[in-house]
Amino acid sequence: MYLEPVRKKRPPADDPSIGMRLGALAVGVVLLFALLGFRLWFLQILSGDHFVNLANNNRVRTVTIEAPRGVIYDRNMDVLVKNRAGLSLGILPMDVQDEGEVVSRLAAVLQIPVEDIEKKLEKGKKDPYVVTTIKEDVPENPIVAYIKEHSLEFPGVRVEKSYLRDYPRKEFATHVLGYVGAVSDDDLKKFDIGDVKAGARIGKDGVEATYDSYLRGTTGSRIVEVDASGRPKRVLEQIDPLPGNNLVLTIDSDIQDAAERAIREGLQRAHEDGFVNAPAGAVVAMDPRNGEILALASYPDYDLSAWVGGMDASIYEALNAKGAHNPFLDRVIMGRYPAASTFKPFVAATALKTDLIDWNTVFFDPGSYKVGRQVWRCWKTEGHGDVNLVEAIMESCDVYFYNLGNKFYDQKGAVLQEGVREFGFGSTTGIDLPGEYSGRVPDKDWKQEVGETKEDKAWKPGDDINLSIGQGDLLVTPLQLAVAFSAIANGGDVMVPRLGMQITDASGSVIWHYEPEKRNHIEMVGEDLDQIRRGLLYVTSQPEGTAYGAFKGFPIPVAGKTGTAEKRPEDDYAWFMGYAPAENPEIVVVALVEQGGHGSSVAAPVVRRVLEKYFHVEDGSIPSEITVTE
Repeated sequence: MYLEPVRKKRPPADDPSIGMRLGALAVGVVLLFALLGFRLWFLQILSGDHFVNLANNNRVRTVTIEAPRGVIYDRNMDVLVKNRAGLSLGILPMDVQDEGEVVSRLAAVLQIPVEDIEKKLEKGKKDPYVVTTIKEDVPENPIVAYIKEHSLEFPGVRVEKSYLRDYPRKEFATHVLGYVGAVSDDDLKKFDIGDVKAGARIGKDGVEATYDSYLRGTTGSRIVEVDASGRPKRVLEQIDPLPGNNLVLTIDSDIQDAAERAIREGLQRAHEDGFVNAPAGAVVAMDPRNGEILALASYPDYDLSAWVGGMDASIYEALNAKGAHNPFLDRVIMGRYPAASTFKPFVAATALKTDLIDWNTVFFDPGSYKVGRQVWRCWKTEGHGDVNLVEAIMESCDVYFYNLGNKFYDQKGAVLQEGVREFGFGSTTGIDLPGEYSGRVPDKDWKQEVGETKEDKAWKPGDDINLSIGQGDLLVTPLQLAVAFSAIANGGDVMVPRLGMQITDASGSVIWHYEPEKRNHIEMVGEDLDQIRRGLLYVTSQPEGTAYGAFKGFPIPVAGKTGTAEKRPEDDYAWFMGYAPAENPEIVVVALVEQGGHGSSVAAPVVRRVLEKYFHVEDGSIPSEITVTE
């Protein structure tokens, strides 16, 4: 047989596959070390600052220190709004580990719904390094003390000192002052409020909102070192806040108080006269010489303290209930009403200025006025007979002004509308309060725009006739009437009304002072203006005057005008506007009582009460029954 020779085994070193495997392994090791080196270089060099910041955030916290808001004074330096110390509870989102458990515990302690906390916390997560305030004005005992004693059960919950608004007079000048609340996302989008961040507190209404940038001050900060549980160990750095500046208002607290009392008295008088549905009213007092607002009162109002710490849902619901009659509404600047006969002096001024009539022009009033098949009645059913302009104002003769309205209709263009707009009707007055309404002066263009049918769109004689007595589609605010009446009182200057008088810093130095501002000047012939003023004086001083009963015995001569506005299906609204002294006016007062009936018997006594306080006249005995005119 044939035997094959035995083959010799090659030594391992001579095997080429082993060398290849060792080479691949070496390359892999080199690549691995290169990758690790690159990663270390990336983490330490390129991302070093980022991770240093993360590490610092784990051991330090930046706490915002709220600045105390400025104090608000009246013109006599009586305090209207100040600050008081308080405590607030908040959550720092980055320190919360078991959110559901913490929120549940906190809701139980604060006795507020879990959903409310979750909503606030969800917004706060946009900036997890900032404390989200959950509840303000939290009592030291038992709530704060309990949370401090059980701090390990509330990781991320922070107790902070805060400044809360304090209202010494409670329900006083509610709609002037406004309130403070947490800034919302909508606020940040709508308003230019500087570097304010979500969660900060700003003025939300009234002068608190208008002058917020002055009152708010500049926040400070405190950098605190904390332990692993987020509990503070020591303060590393602190920047103190700068207090807000102080605001001095034109409001006179005594006159404001008199105005608020007078509205309530007026409502009581209306109820006694049978107008039991009268729910609300408004009074504004203004210096016609410079536009300073001495009183601005809207009723019903409410206690601004309800906003401190966040308004309770049950209180908010009660204030918004139908029977509460909308206490949040500032009727002086937001209420829109037919002006009724208070509009007549401005119609008369326009008629005289455009030479439609002169002050000797006489119209006969038989008690009604007819155009075509339509008939308009005078408030005095038997009529006033022959009357000139002075008598028409004194007795508030409707037929006289129906004649004027028909004459205006025959003119080319919107003569009446243009004339009354010069007094400021149909536009905002420019007062330093948010939310003012412009009202409405209807004309052909407006009717074309809003009318649904061809008939609705047509401008007819009746439109100007109704407008001439302040009815129809006309809407005015009490403040517009005060500004317009001031122009008659001061000789034609349409002033911009103002509540802010000056801003002072912490040392009392004046850093801003309001200078009177004229919006317009209406040229009126001296004799014509004198006759209008004479008719207004006769309203209160002559037995035939519509407000004679309300001002009988008042020692200061008052010029004024009554109004009884129809607003179907509701009861009539009572108006009165007056200025005094008649020969050299210092103050204009306008009063409105919703569904109060007659201006002569309800609104005029309201104005008298305010004037009694201004002139330091002892409260007069206003007859319980005043002869009703209109």
